[in-house]
Amino acid sequence: MKVGVFVQTCDADAGRMFGVDEVVRTIERAEELGFESAWVMDHPFIERPAGRLTGHDPLVLLACAAARTRRIRLGTLVVCPAFRTVGQLAREAAALADASGGRFILGLGSGWHQPEFDAFEYPFDHLVGRFEEQLTAVRDLLGGGRVTAEGRYVRLREAEVIATAAPPPIWIAAKGPRMLRLTARCADGWNLAWGGPDPGWLAASLAGLARELDAAGRERGSFTVSAGISWVPDGGGGTAAELGRTLDAYGAAGVDLAILSLAVGPSQIRRRRGRLPGRGRHRSRRPSCRAPRRARTPWPRSMSPASGAGDQPAARRP
Repeated sequence: MKVGVFVQTCDADAGRMFGVDEVVRTIERAEELGFESAWVMDHPFIERPAGRLTGHDPLVLLACAAARTRRIRLGTLVVCPAFRTVGQLAREAAALADASGGRFILGLGSGWHQPEFDAFEYPFDHLVGRFEEQLTAVRDLLGGGRVTAEGRYVRLREAEVIATAAPPPIWIAAKGPRMLRLTARCADGWNLAWGGPDPGWLAASLAGLARELDAAGRERGSFTVSAGISWVPDGGGGTAAELGRTLDAYGAAGVDLAILSLAVGPSQIRRRRGRLPGRGRHRSRRPSCRAPRRARTPWPRSMSPASGAGDQPAARRP
């Protein structure tokens, strides 16, 4: 199993967004530490009891990171298509795939934070129905050629975006049955977040995914499963061995990529030392409803966490 990191873009306690350069330097440090991938969220803002936190555009953040990194894969966790036109999203995704040398993963989700939709007057009704048409349009545009769509929510007439040699793989964040069915039929990967040290919460969802993949005529080996894991800040206790056991458990449960959400900011991550073995290469191919290839890289049983041996707090359910 591979390990990526969810990069914090704000300090919720301090009510402060990190600057673009801070976030990019954190991604650079994640690459140095050996993380397989780095992920950022897509929220214009988040309403919190202490006040509103605004957010940077994730595709701009990753474009900056692509120019300053060489190996680490870069992904969105996740982009909400409702915040953009499908043409804009497809063009930006194609450009980022090219700029990153094929390292970009387009993670998509239907959205959930209604205040964002209301503030910008994005429709909040029929989220899954809208998402299905948006996903189909973006995937078809990235596939090359002219696209016409006559849907309820998305309409295109001979639309076209610049063709890329290797369009980005599309992963979907899904929990409900309709979204899971759509993921199994049309995506290259799936993300379910967030969990703690025990992957037992994944069992039912993984079983449901297996059924949907079978119904879609796809093999499990053609599909990437990722899971987000939340970790408490320093002072919560825990050891490198506990982190290793947690990751081993997720790998044994059927997870291909664990994405660690470390509740620390850029400066704290950049100060850390350590290594992350078992990185390997991960190949991607054109997203489609056909089964894509997936690279397999086993995660070693004996490991040192990316944040340094012995200083990683124990995982805890959020």
